[in-house]
Amino acid sequence: MATVTLTKWGNSVGVRIPALILKEAHLAPGSELDICTKESGIIILKQKENKQEGWTRQFNAIADGENEDILLDVSSSFDDEEWTW
Repeated sequence: MATVTLTKWGNSVGVRIPALILKEAHLAPGSELDICTKESGIIILKQKENKQEGWTRQFNAIADGENEDILLDVSSSFDDEEWTW
């Protein structure tokens, strides 16, 4: 655990995150974080989830024909209920 000091930045307040904490959290300058608060003044910073992570790799694998197993079954109840086959 490290102790930091809140610093005024314009109309906001910032905190410097020590390099060791950044390394342990696998963060780097420019990383996007979600921030929220909990009861008792707890502030939670969480690395923003990239929901598209890996899409390019999977697309390229399919396009190159390297692994057709990557193709997913994308059928839905709409396919079963609404379509006449």
